[in-house]
Amino acid sequence: MNILTTRFGLIQASESDVILIPEGLVGFRAYNHYVHIADPVSRGLSWLQSTTAPELAFGLVAPPLAVCEYRIELRPGDRSALELDDERSALVYVILNRAEGGGLSVNLQGPIVINPVRRLGRQLVLTSSRYPVRFPLDMSSTSVSPVLLAGPSALRATA
Repeated sequence: MNILTTRFGLIQASESDVILIPEGLVGFRAYNHYVHIADPVSRGLSWLQSTTAPELAFGLVAPPLAVCEYRIELRPGDRSALELDDERSALVYVILNRAEGGGLSVNLQGPIVINPVRRLGRQLVLTSSRYPVRFPLDMSSTSVSPVLLAGPSALRATA
C-alpha cells in the first residue's frame, strides 16, 4: 500500500506493517491505523504515521532516552486488549513534543504500548503516575539527538 504523508512524502508499506490502535490516541480517537517507521536521520527516533491522515505523525522515543528508571504496569485489561501473551515482548514508547522555549519534552503519562506480533497498539493513561505529561528531554545526558524533520523525505516503511 502507498501512504501519502506530509512529513515523509510517499511511503510504501504492506498491510502486515499496519498497527491497529482500536481506541486511537488521546485527542485523536478517530485515527486507528498507523505504521511505525524509523527516522531516516536520527537514531533512537521513530514515527507513528497515520495511514489515513497525511499530516498526522507522532515522534516516538524509547523511555530510557528520557528517564532511566521508567516503569509502567500493564493492567489485565491492557494485556487483554493488546493480546499479549508475554509482557516482555511489548514495545513501549513515549510521544515527543516541542516544549516551551523550543526544546523537546516527552509525555511520560501517556506511553504507547505495541504488541509487535499481533500488530496492536494502545495508549495508556497513567492517572496515578509520578510521571509528568511534559517531561523535558535533556539531550546533554544522552548520545542520541532526536530532531523533528522540517520537510518531507522519501523512505520505505519498515515497521
